[in-house]
Order: sequence, then C-alpha cells, then structure tokens
Amino acid sequence: MSEERTFTQGVRSSFPIMTGYIPIAMAYGVIGIKAGLPAWVIISMSIFIYAGASQFMAINLFTLGTAPLEMMIAVGVLNMRHVVMGLSFQSRVNLSFTDRILTSLGLTDETFAFLSLDKNLNGPYAKGVMLGSYLSWVLGAVAGILFGNILPDIISQGLEIAIYTLFITLLVSSLKASSKLFYVPLVSMITNIIISQRLSSGLSILISILAGAVAGMIFGGNDDE
Repeated sequence: MSEERTFTQGVRSSFPIMTGYIPIAMAYGVIGIKAGLPAWVIISMSIFIYAGASQFMAINLFTLGTAPLEMMIAVGVLNMRHVVMGLSFQSRVNLSFTDRILTSLGLTDETFAFLSLDKNLNGPYAKGVMLGSYLSWVLGAVAGILFGNILPDIISQGLEIAIYTLFITLLVSSLKASSKLFYVPLVSMITNIIISQRLSSGLSILISILAGAVAGMIFGGNDDE
C-alpha cells in the first residue's frame, strides 16, 4: 500500500501546471488592460471565475459591447463542463463536505486531467495541487496587469493571439479524443455566420455555443477506432 501524500507534496506537484498557467494568465492580464477593463475587474475574474477560456471570452465580449446578462449566460454555458468534471472527480476521492466545496472551486481542465491520472488520489494532495495552480493563475494575472501598463503596444498586441491559441488547443485536444466532435465547431461557426447578421454579437455567440452543444449531443460519442 502506497504512503498517503501530503498537501505540501501536492503544491510541489502542481509545478508543471504552474508553468503553463503563468504565461497564459499574464497574457490575459495584458489583454484585459489593453481592452480598457479596470485592474480590479481583471483580478476579480481570476479570483472568482478562475476559468481561462471563460475569462478570455469575457474580455472579447466586453470589447464587442455585449450586454452584461448575455455575457454572464455565455460564460455560464461555457463552464457547464465543470459540472461533469466535478461529479467525476468527487466520486474518486473521499472528502468532507467542506473539502468537496473547496475542491469543486479549484477544479479546472488541467487539474482535472492531472489528478485523473493519479491512481492513489487523496484529499490533502488534491487540495495542494489545486492551490498551487490557483495561486499561479492569480499571480500571473497580476503580473500581466503590471506589464500591460509598460509593455510596448507591438508586444502587447502580439499577446492577443493567446485567446486564439487557447481555444485552438482545446479544440484540437477534443478532436483527437473523438473526430466526431468536428461537427461541434462546424455547426457553431455556421450558426454564428447566419444569425450574426440579425442579432447582437453577444447573443449570436451564445446561440452558437448552444447550437454546438446540441450538435455534440447528436453527433458525438465514442469512436470505434
């Protein structure tokens, strides 16, 4: 029987996630400043939302002049996957009610994938991994805000591609898992092209996300390969 690992070991094990989070979080902070968002809003999203794709989307919707309600719904729909991840994670580790709440707040795509590979998962170790990852994301955003005010425009504008590389990475990873999911971005793209001519940009994005989700339910599934 393997020895139960500690909270401190969990924090140390989060280093690979930290190295990926910090540059993306810095790019998020820089882009937020250049988009005209107050620093406290940028930091608050990192603290309370703590979801990279959703935070980048929120900045993009803000620059498009999207209504706050539409923005909240779009971000909420994008984060629905966390419900599934949370149920899966909580079924694998024995935690108290308080710890279940804390770990549900610290669960991201990266921490879920990292911890899912662990065959001897325990509560303290999982919380250590999540805390280390969380702190690196928040501190990265703070650094991005500071750099956003001093970096030359040509460099800060180049960081704006971070949002596209983030979404492309998520898309390619999903397509590798199941090629049938190609219908999701295709349906979303076609839907957005059609309805954006008549509806606001924020509402168009929201409907496109929902259309893609429906396509995923209809055409998705396990490949037979």
